[in-house]
Amino acid sequence: MATLMELLNSFDHDSKEYEEFLQTLICFNGDIPFNLEEVDCAQNTIISTINEYLNRSQSRYNGLLILDKILPHCPKDVFLKYCILWMSKATQILESIHSTLQELSISCKVLGCLLIRSRDIFDIQKQISAQNVKQIINIISNLSAEKICGSIYYLIAVLLHQYPEVCERYQIFIRKVILLQIDSSEENLVEASAKCYFLLVKATERSFKPPTSKLNYNSCTYNQALICNSIHVLMDELFSDIIELESVNIWDKLELPNISEQNVIQFYFKQERRFCNLCSYLSYMLCGIAKKNSVLPHEILKVLCRGLAIQPLNLKSQNFVKEQMLYLILPKLHVALFNVLDALINGFKEQLIPFGSTILQLFLQTLQWTESVLENQITITGNKPFKNLRMSVYKCLNTWLENTNALSGIETVADEFLPSILKDIVPERDRVLLTIQKTNNLSKRALKRLRDSQYEKGTYLNNGIASNKEHYLDKDICKVALNVLQNIHFNGGTLLKQIFFTTIQNIIIPLLYDCYFSSTEQKFYKENPDCRLLLLRVLRALQLNPHSFVPLPTQYSLEIFELALNDKNISIAQEAKMALAELEKIVHSHAPPIQITQVEIIEKEFVADDQNMEEYMETMEDVSPVNVETAIDKNTEASENKKLKLKNSNCNKIDELIGENIVENESCIEQTDQDLLKMQDNTLKQQTEVTVQNNNTVESEQVTEIPDKSSNESSSAPIALNASETSESMSQYQNQSLPTLKINEYTEVESMDTTQVADHTLEIVSEVSKENEICLSSEKTQKEEEILQLFQDIPKNNT
Repeated sequence: MATLMELLNSFDHDSKEYEEFLQTLICFNGDIPFNLEEVDCAQNTIISTINEYLNRSQSRYNGLLILDKILPHCPKDVFLKYCILWMSKATQILESIHSTLQELSISCKVLGCLLIRSRDIFDIQKQISAQNVKQIINIISNLSAEKICGSIYYLIAVLLHQYPEVCERYQIFIRKVILLQIDSSEENLVEASAKCYFLLVKATERSFKPPTSKLNYNSCTYNQALICNSIHVLMDELFSDIIELESVNIWDKLELPNISEQNVIQFYFKQERRFCNLCSYLSYMLCGIAKKNSVLPHEILKVLCRGLAIQPLNLKSQNFVKEQMLYLILPKLHVALFNVLDALINGFKEQLIPFGSTILQLFLQTLQWTESVLENQITITGNKPFKNLRMSVYKCLNTWLENTNALSGIETVADEFLPSILKDIVPERDRVLLTIQKTNNLSKRALKRLRDSQYEKGTYLNNGIASNKEHYLDKDICKVALNVLQNIHFNGGTLLKQIFFTTIQNIIIPLLYDCYFSSTEQKFYKENPDCRLLLLRVLRALQLNPHSFVPLPTQYSLEIFELALNDKNISIAQEAKMALAELEKIVHSHAPPIQITQVEIIEKEFVADDQNMEEYMETMEDVSPVNVETAIDKNTEASENKKLKLKNSNCNKIDELIGENIVENESCIEQTDQDLLKMQDNTLKQQTEVTVQNNNTVESEQVTEIPDKSSNESSSAPIALNASETSESMSQYQNQSLPTLKINEYTEVESMDTTQVADHTLEIVSEVSKENEICLSSEKTQKEEEILQLFQDIPKNNT
């Protein structure tokens, strides 16, 4: 098999076939693997060919074409070796007066790639910054206007972004080249120069010094103000003689050439072009780079409000030509202003929420005046009146809704937007003109015969469709209007009024039924699948964002989306599948999945321990009080070094059991007289809380919760007792019932017999070492004597 080098050497290196083969090898066959040595040899051969082409003026263009393809994949060592050489050869084409636009384009592209890659290599960055950048800027500034193309602005943008320090010193020359496109009719050149203008503003931030009267301005806001003032000047020149505009202080503006007024028609069209181009410059200023930007919103909104307040009804001039020219250019001026507003919203998003009411009013007023078209007015092309302007309004409104979400404030004016939106999405029915024969010369008998047969077909009835106005919807306007309607539901939600939901349901559902049930009256949505898809999305938005007082149209939605599954359009069928899946979850909601977590496993173990505890308590009921202490000791030995931890739910269950036993025992307890209660209250207050002397004492105590009934509800008051104390007190007073004792004004403690105390002991903790038992024996004896003395003072209940 022939090697790659043998294949390369088989071509004549000066032939056009060899150049085409190299470009094909690099661009389309660059992913085919070869031996390492073959690839190295092939790359060296290609680099040698490029250098040979660049050294000859007649083949320099071809060399740049191959270099442009291999430069992104060029090894670093090769780039370091030949970067300065390649840059000098590309610059020679740029400064040659004989270079064509095609040669200038490839030269600027190669120079841009070399500048971008050399920025990260310190070895050559300093040399390029000191020599090559200055040389390139001088060459560009000396180019004729005919040679200023899009690739020139690409090279300027790379210079401003990669080497802003050097460009800052030559900002006057760069600004001059940029503003050459301020009156251009080529949109691509205007956009390229507008981007370069903003890059120039960012590059000159360090050396910017605001005027003394505008010290709060930085480089970005100052240049925005210059553009705004220039737009104000244009509005004054165009409309100041016709309508009364708000006065604005023009303290500074851009230095732009004057427009000749010799040809009136050309004058107005050039003014319109400059107005739109200035709006493009302002739009790119507001977009920002890398989300770093600043703005004075009052300056921008002043331009928008001033320009959008001008309406065709206000254009009343004695000069008929001027009035008609302004009427022709006004919609384009408004479209340019809405492009500025769209850029402002995209650049600053939720930060513009304080100005939301003003922005929404700008949308609303434009939609309203563009609707007021007389019946006898039609357009030359047959399109809807002010089509482009209404589309701009809807697109900008969509931008506002998507960037501000629930904070858009659309719910405050949604009812006012609704008539305009419905006019753009609901097809009008064909209007039939009924004409009848004149009855001036008819006799009475003929008139009677005519009235009797007026609903029958006759020669005197002529039916026809009205043709003086367009009745069908515009596809493009309908799409953006349906998008707005969908976003209104997603962002407004339940904040929208009930009548808004009801109106939309009563319109959208019949439109879809007419579309899928072969209605012959309405054909618009049948013939436009894009609009039909958006109409289904509006229904889906209605279903997912219901109003609390409006029933969901679930049954209608299921039927419509099932019909849409068989739609010929694949996108509509996919949308119907998604909608039906969502409706399925709404109609048949699923139960939460069963997941046995570690917490649930632990809880089950505690429940099992609680059940064992309850069984143990049941067995304790038949045990005499004398043997309670023995049973507790056995249980303590069996569960040594183990603590029973009960969950709140388990404690609640035990509290309920205790409460039931207390209720049963209440019938057996009678209150004593008030003197006895006062004496018991004073005695019990002194001995209720038993303090713990050290940590070992806490571990040796068992905590028992004894619920006590209050006047309205039952609560539990914990009393700490020792295991030995409990057994002795129970054995001594097993047949003695204690009356109710008032502990304080909120709680009561009800006495129980010894078996009840044993039944409702909540937690027993016995982790006492032998050394601690010896140390605590004296303390236990003293506490027992105090408790016994307490109970001896209480008389027995005679009942």
